Amino acid sequence: MAQNILIQHGTLVTAQGELRADLRIVGERIHSIGVDLTPEAGEEVIDATHCLVLPGIVDPHVHIQLDTGIYRTADDWAVGTRTAACGGVTTVVDFATQFPGQDVRQAVANRLAEAQELAQIDYSFHVMLTQLPADDAELDRWMADLVELGCPSAKVYTTYRPNYYQDDYSLLRILRAAGRHGVVVLVHAENDALVSGATARLVAEGKTDLAYHGAARPALAEVEAVQRMLLLAREAGCPLYVVHNSVARSAELIAAARPAGQVAFSETCPQYLVLDETVYAGEHPEWGIMQPPLRHPDEPERLWQLVASGAVNAIGTDHCDYTLLQKLGLRPLEEPTVRAALDLLTEEQREMVILRTGLRDGWARERREVAYTLGTSREAVRRLENEAVRRLEGANGALETLRQAAAPNGRPRLPFTQTPGGIPGLETSLPLMATYGVAAGRITWPRLVQLMCTAPAQIFGLYPRKGSLQPGADADVVVFDPNAQWTVHAANLHNIAGYTPYEGRRLQGQVRFTISRGRVIYRAGEFLGELGSGRFVEGRPFAAAVGH
Repeated sequence: MAQNILIQHGTLVTAQGELRADLRIVGERIHSIGVDLTPEAGEEVIDATHCLVLPGIVDPHVHIQLDTGIYRTADDWAVGTRTAACGGVTTVVDFATQFPGQDVRQAVANRLAEAQELAQIDYSFHVMLTQLPADDAELDRWMADLVELGCPSAKVYTTYRPNYYQDDYSLLRILRAAGRHGVVVLVHAENDALVSGATARLVAEGKTDLAYHGAARPALAEVEAVQRMLLLAREAGCPLYVVHNSVARSAELIAAARPAGQVAFSETCPQYLVLDETVYAGEHPEWGIMQPPLRHPDEPERLWQLVASGAVNAIGTDHCDYTLLQKLGLRPLEEPTVRAALDLLTEEQREMVILRTGLRDGWARERREVAYTLGTSREAVRRLENEAVRRLEGANGALETLRQAAAPNGRPRLPFTQTPGGIPGLETSLPLMATYGVAAGRITWPRLVQLMCTAPAQIFGLYPRKGSLQPGADADVVVFDPNAQWTVHAANLHNIAGYTPYEGRRLQGQVRFTISRGRVIYRAGEFLGELGSGRFVEGRPFAAAVGH
């Protein structure tokens, strides 16, 4: 439930600058900003001395409970939005996939059904197009439907046969229809022929270890696809948003198109600014399996220069919470010793153990999460757990067998062609940008807010309700301590992957409070969110958004 809050003695940061002031929240909205505001009766006071007060982060590129038709992340909307809130993210823009046989309305309805009872922060959707109607008039109606549904953005792929790939003719059809309705088209830009050819050559040579992942998706594949999409979008008169630029040349091409009047946006991600391809030769190459891959060690600094200059427009995470079991290709439920141990239990006890230990998917659920999944109480789960442990302890080595099976270890068992791509990033994005961007002197705090809050909200029609600190806006606020130092450990994060590619890194800056529509949902290390408290936020089409 929203509450009245006064945030005192902090430095407010907007895309326009910094201001020493207090901020008052009444209900779900920002009420006022002023100097030395006096607390009112019943108002919670948050002391932000030595801290920054930021708009809640708007992450424009997130994959929660992702189902690609081949892989599926093990998380759900409760886990994903919890992870986000603990990192200062108060709005995620995820994807509603239009699977073959569906139209865009069905895609959005299905995604809403997954999110609405579990989401703990606000959310919006891009619609991912897979199979197009043959008739151009029907495709045009789809775009009108996206606007009416409040999802005025569509995503396409120039790679990933057969489930996502669109050929150039189909891309042009989409871009023309989208352009007529102010729908922004997002594109995953990699030349499919170049990726497929490089992959086939490596496989033929027996080079399938994860170390070869980067070589299978060369930088030229990205650059070519970016240039081609810019040409098609310009011809169609459609606003284009190119996701996860991993090389500087991509962002340069997009920036070069804008002076001629083309509406084109460049997004990059913290992983491409902090990590590089040396990960693939290291101890944990699975931590760097993503598409596009990590690049040459020179690329991060080149990208940082473009982030600072304004050539890059937004920061997204491309968050994918695949677990270590999935990344390593481990399937403990297929092990005979594990099956034998589970056979000692009743059906109900067996399912509880599988959920609690994460044997099925790598997500070791807490008791409350098991209770929700099984439709029972935490006390009932506790009783089941005690009964199961007694049975397993009475069998020779059964309990230890399950304990070992639930602890992912060892080397990757899958080739790079079968390893799910994507890394967790929601909780670490703000402190990474604060550390390697602001603290390192590469960008200012207002530039960070522009990249991570204001610009994403503006591009996708959520501004000024989201991404701003102004009276009348949703009270999505982050109190951030820029001087706090801490070390990243997967065990202390709130996602379920069981790893982070930033393990052991020393970061400067930490979230103290996250406030979502007037509710304190994260306070000094404690998550306070409530299932279903997040709401779907409708976006406006691009022409209407920029005309605000």
